Amino acid sequence: MKGRGSGEGGWAVIHVVTDSTSDLTPEFLAETGVAGRVHVVPLTVHFGEEEYRDGVDLDRDEFYAKLAGGAAMPRTSQPSPAAFADVYREISQPGDVILSLHISSRLSGTHQSAALAARQFDDRVIEVVDTRSVSLGLGLMVVEAAKAAAEGKEYKEILAQVRQRIANVRILFVVDTLEYLHRNGRIGKAQALVGGILNVKPLLTVEDGIVAPVEKARGKAKALERLLDRLVEEVPPERLEMGAVMHAAAAAEAEELAARLSQRYGGARFYIQQLGPTVGTHAGPGTLGVVAFGR
Repeated sequence: MKGRGSGEGGWAVIHVVTDSTSDLTPEFLAETGVAGRVHVVPLTVHFGEEEYRDGVDLDRDEFYAKLAGGAAMPRTSQPSPAAFADVYREISQPGDVILSLHISSRLSGTHQSAALAARQFDDRVIEVVDTRSVSLGLGLMVVEAAKAAAEGKEYKEILAQVRQRIANVRILFVVDTLEYLHRNGRIGKAQALVGGILNVKPLLTVEDGIVAPVEKARGKAKALERLLDRLVEEVPPERLEMGAVMHAAAAAEAEELAARLSQRYGGARFYIQQLGPTVGTHAGPGTLGVVAFGR
């Protein structure tokens, strides 16, 4: 769960922390080579009066089963500053460095909670970063930071790498319906698309930390074709460094999308991950998306 790199005043232990909107499961962390190297602080998902910690009390399959079963429309809440402070205190010692990478502050108050917690510690370095991203846009930054810490890189070098990714990450996604984004107040600039023509599927992105429309297409198949075309235009194959497909209870479609991406990108591997309960609450079942890091 830690690495050793150069910190202020010598070599310091570096810990990497994120939140559950990163969609990083233990299985995905193992698949990407950083098992046990990332601490994930859960958000809370509420179904009526019932509360579940994302990834702790409620896993992905249970969450989507509850949605399909007609449970009340879920909502989410951020971790408290105390929750972050408890983790920071538990994982580190005076003199250590903590890199705490989080969902866009324009989508959640999670970053603010982490920043408030960090102020309680003056005997260790805690860098709280607003990645202006979400899901594996955030998650792959966390994976890279954990790998760099394990390799012994200096924490300021790791931060510079993260900030480069923030500036260059590309996320594109298609939702089955805008209802979930709209009801949960995360629709951002895509508000203009609400109540549009039947079966017109919006292609969306996360831009400057909020959801924004890219274009509209007639039907999901056409929207996904435009997603592929736009991604290749914006992140050409020769520039791709890492990519992943994200889905909400749409595993077969995600596999097909990953295969089509791999073909477009000369056989490059695209990880596949299901959206967790927090992000799934806002995106809704059937969502398909892709994240790409370009050099």
